[in-house]
Amino acid sequence: MKNIIFDLGKVLVDYNFDVFYKALEYKPETETLMESTIPVLEFESGRLTRNEFYFQLKDIYKFDYNIEEFEKIWCSVFTEVTELVDFAKELKENHNIYILSNTDELHFNSIWQQFPELHFFEDNLMLSYELDSVKPQKKIYERALKMFDLKPEDCLFIDDKQENIVSAEEMGISGVLFTNAAETKENIKKHLVRNKGK
Repeated sequence: MKNIIFDLGKVLVDYNFDVFYKALEYKPETETLMESTIPVLEFESGRLTRNEFYFQLKDIYKFDYNIEEFEKIWCSVFTEVTELVDFAKELKENHNIYILSNTDELHFNSIWQQFPELHFFEDNLMLSYELDSVKPQKKIYERALKMFDLKPEDCLFIDDKQENIVSAEEMGISGVLFTNAAETKENIKKHLVRNKGK
């Protein structure tokens, strides 16, 4: 197994959108961004500009912040890198490592600046807003693999969402579902041992 591909949010970097809601003085019905699912996904797939995204969320959440204030709040949700970052660094000694993430230009640039611990991934970045698609759409995996000329059977993908793992496996990519750092590291090790030499 030559190539190991990591999701970003909840796998390499933790986040908490309670910070976002608290700043907006908004009480969500769920713990996720359900109210703004469509504009968030469109922004992550590169189909909305920063201005368009700002105005669509302003319409949903009814806040009075200007765009600069909003963007600062939007990027304040990331808290710390996870234990998998050090493990990914170890894996880099014998494997090619990549990040494949549903993210937007604001979030990713903020993460990259806030967490220089991730810079060992270098330019091996597969970002949804640059690939014009989001997980679990099949085309994001196709475009990500093509970007680095990777064969699906040579790749292992780690993600915290089952639907993204299923979609990757349908493309011929092996998958490990992130549960917690300790269990996920063991599952990755077991998978690499099973596939050693393939």
